[in-house]
Amino acid sequence: MKRIIIFSTVAVMLVACAGRPKHATNEAPEPLSHPRIEIVYNAKSELGVLDTGATPTVGLGGPLGPVGMLVTIGIDAASRNSSLNQVASRSQRFKQAVQDSSGELTLHEEYVERLADAMRATGREVKITPRERATGAARKMELAGLTATPGYEVMLLRITAGYGAPSLTSDFRPIIVVEYALRDDKLQPITWNSATSNRGSPSYFSYDTWLKENKAAYEGLRQELFATVGRVMNNDFPKQE
Repeated sequence: MKRIIIFSTVAVMLVACAGRPKHATNEAPEPLSHPRIEIVYNAKSELGVLDTGATPTVGLGGPLGPVGMLVTIGIDAASRNSSLNQVASRSQRFKQAVQDSSGELTLHEEYVERLADAMRATGREVKITPRERATGAARKMELAGLTATPGYEVMLLRITAGYGAPSLTSDFRPIIVVEYALRDDKLQPITWNSATSNRGSPSYFSYDTWLKENKAAYEGLRQELFATVGRVMNNDFPKQE
């Protein structure tokens, strides 16, 4: 009798399982967002160096290059007595030291190649176009003479990388700003976003110290920049579900 009850129970369970709707294995996946992308980026790599002595009178924001952008993301530009001339000088010296020790400065190119590889790994088609630095606020970025490749959405990408010290007693740390605006193939706006970082490592209290250790300083900057690839992907280029 026991055996009959057990068999009956198993049979009922099997019938119930068979009656449940199965997940369709041949269901069409969700369409891939932004399937074909042309990344148009500022090819010339700059290395801005800013402490709180720089005044923002030259202007704020990404269109004015690394110094302007570093000011906009939290540097108190009125609390030291240095000048923008010093900022420009330090930036140039740091850039030159990196080039002397590491060869050609290809930071932006390396970044875009990594981003493009990450996009391709999700099934997207990617074209890379090096250009000058785009102007305007992130959501309204513009690039004179830009035309889209037929069938490709455009990712106007603006990269800023450098070192900054937000206060008199703060160390200089890598500061990263990656801004982008997505446009359709008629260059009409789709969306815009950014990824920033100003708490990275290595850190240096003295400019002269990290100028001597420029190779390590540059490598830290590279890694902080590359770390934003995942954030950009998660924001607007997810994998196909």
